[in-house]
Amino acid sequence: MNLKEKLILIKENGYQAPPDTYQLIQEMINNIGTLDAGLRDELIYTTLSHWIPGNSLTENELEQLLPVVLDNNHLLFKLGETKTDSVFTRSFSMLVIPLLFLRHRESPFLSREKIHQIKEKVFYNVQEERDYRGYDEEKGWAHAIAHAADALDDLAQCSELDKNDLITILDLAYEKMTITDRIYSDGEDERMVGTIISVLKRKILSKTYVEQWIQSFGDVEKSSEFLPAFKQKNNIKNF
Repeated sequence: MNLKEKLILIKENGYQAPPDTYQLIQEMINNIGTLDAGLRDELIYTTLSHWIPGNSLTENELEQLLPVVLDNNHLLFKLGETKTDSVFTRSFSMLVIPLLFLRHRESPFLSREKIHQIKEKVFYNVQEERDYRGYDEEKGWAHAIAHAADALDDLAQCSELDKNDLITILDLAYEKMTITDRIYSDGEDERMVGTIISVLKRKILSKTYVEQWIQSFGDVEKSSEFLPAFKQKNNIKNF
């Protein structure tokens, strides 16, 4: 029985975890960037979203899973490429991070060191990500920036992140919301707003700093070409 058939059965069985859950999760993580959108989105991710927060894995298993999700074959896989299929591996690896935080909030298992490790890898991914596609008609959701916003949102809520980390999150949001490559049309801007709200709720950054950050969108370096400048203007306005 192949992975898809196994996961269809599990779905039909109400996502009840089998005895070899961890083995199966390893197989899912290895196939997280599959070009089969149904397998990637509706089966692998949805099953993980039931099992990781739902205590189907031990803390030890979760700790073993984390470095795999963050490694060069997953979250950082071929980072910087555009219009290639590698985005699906990066983007869906990123989506595992909010699931881990969901579990952590219910039953803390991530050490301060691990949270900072996640932070560094997520920040690096967001900074270097250049594939801004949302929904691909042929291959389904790429959505790297929306998924990154979800992970940044969770990180922003962590007391382990300090003022400088929150400033970095604002800087990353600024970078990604002022792109000239495309006009975001798949909810990326709204997801990033959620991140900003989480930053503001921490009440660490001064009102003056936040106001200056908002005003900086008006001072962004504009492209001399019409189309890139038009796309950027729309991204800023929507955000």
